[in-house]
Amino acid sequence: MLLWIELGVVAIITTLFVGSAFLWLRPEDVDHDPARVRIGAALQGLIIGLLVGFVILPLRLAFIIPDPQIVGEAPKPAGGVASLSILPFFLLLIVVRRGLLARAPVIGVYLRAYRKAMLKRQIWGAQAALARLTRIDADEKT
Repeated sequence: MLLWIELGVVAIITTLFVGSAFLWLRPEDVDHDPARVRIGAALQGLIIGLLVGFVILPLRLAFIIPDPQIVGEAPKPAGGVASLSILPFFLLLIVVRRGLLARAPVIGVYLRAYRKAMLKRQIWGAQAALARLTRIDADEKT
């Protein structure tokens, strides 16, 4: 696999996480310094990007038989070797999704700040949706 494709995937995902932190998070969502939240977004994006770019993408390509007319004569990737990384991938995905990296010594502070701000944003969105549904119910009863 070409390394520039994997690094491009990592860069795009990291940029999307940081961009979402700039666009979606309001000042009242952020308890800490906004830079700490943005660093946390970059770290979270980097971790997810590394998972996607260096694990999911090679796994996907390992199970695809390339078309010789498009790619030329390419050896068939070893699917059995690639399947060995499926279990560690799922374990790492669970660790990232459950927020267990928030307890890491150096990066934990930044990841906690980002996750807390995102959770506050989700709570605000859920409360707004609940208020809209309550208004709709009240309008139907009258």
